[in-house]
Amino acid sequence: MTPSVAVVGLGGLGRVLLRSLADLNADVVAGVDVSADARDRFERAYDAPASADIGAVLEATEPDAAVIATPHALHHEQAMACLEAGLDVFVEKPMVTDVADAVELVTAADRRDRTLAVGYQRHFHPAFVEVKRIVDSGRIGDVRAAAAHLSQDWIDVQRGTWRTDPALSGGGQLYDSGSHLLDALLWTTGTTPRSVSAQLSFDEPGVDTDAALAMALERDGRPVTASVSVRGDGVDGEPAEGYTIWGTDGRLAFDGASLRVTERDGPTYDGEIADGADFETLTDRKLSNFLDAVRGEAEPAVPGDVGLRITALTEAAYRAADEGRTVDVRATIDEAEPSTTPPSPTE
Repeated sequence: MTPSVAVVGLGGLGRVLLRSLADLNADVVAGVDVSADARDRFERAYDAPASADIGAVLEATEPDAAVIATPHALHHEQAMACLEAGLDVFVEKPMVTDVADAVELVTAADRRDRTLAVGYQRHFHPAFVEVKRIVDSGRIGDVRAAAAHLSQDWIDVQRGTWRTDPALSGGGQLYDSGSHLLDALLWTTGTTPRSVSAQLSFDEPGVDTDAALAMALERDGRPVTASVSVRGDGVDGEPAEGYTIWGTDGRLAFDGASLRVTERDGPTYDGEIADGADFETLTDRKLSNFLDAVRGEAEPAVPGDVGLRITALTEAAYRAADEGRTVDVRATIDEAEPSTTPPSPTE
């Protein structure tokens, strides 16, 4: 089976995804974008129709799946339209920028038995896969604490783009590159967020650049403390990130290129993992996994539940910074879920 795919969002990232879909021999049957130039370029390149109206495209072409690469705040409406039309959906990160929207998408996909996948590519990065393997192997013992940092000259590069318009981006750096950091930290440590406190610095209203998060996490019923530092007004053009994970029997440190494991009573392991870590290869891997899931040959590596978890943690961090208190992440999700309690009878 060759899945037919509609691509929603034909800009820079959309073109990268389109090239990957072509490499994977997917049948691209339609495009959606508000830009007439983007639509014309797509139609010439792929000999397929494009429109600004997602409903009209889905009705006319009846694709099997949709790949969404639009500004963050548009994801929910577009993904819901695709799910309601019976499509499997791949949506770039962050899945959405509202917890209630995340709950609605996950619920809709479950009810319709559709695949909902999120584009966090570190799940396909060989170094991050190795970090997770080492942690899960028990080599450093029970995980007790973790720290992650990210720095880049984000605001100067993105100023004036949709990424610095909260109405389209949902926020600033924490929802942009910072979303990858939060996902990678939780995934590699196998933890679930319980609560978060935060301090944020803003370049302009609604556009955060710097963030400091203190989190209470949980792994296998045991507490894990974690800290996250995001610097969006830094000196690095490309993201510079690093992770340290402390266990009862050792420590793991990864700086984006080299990996070191220090064991309490054993050897120190050093290694470099670079092959297969370029953006195009990671894009191929995440879309290949999605297409396999559409065909029923694999489970999505990054399902909608992951997107819900990261959205809830991010929104809880924003609330914590705004209200100056620690926010319960699980309660943030519970508050967004529809009530299952029937209304009381009226007299």
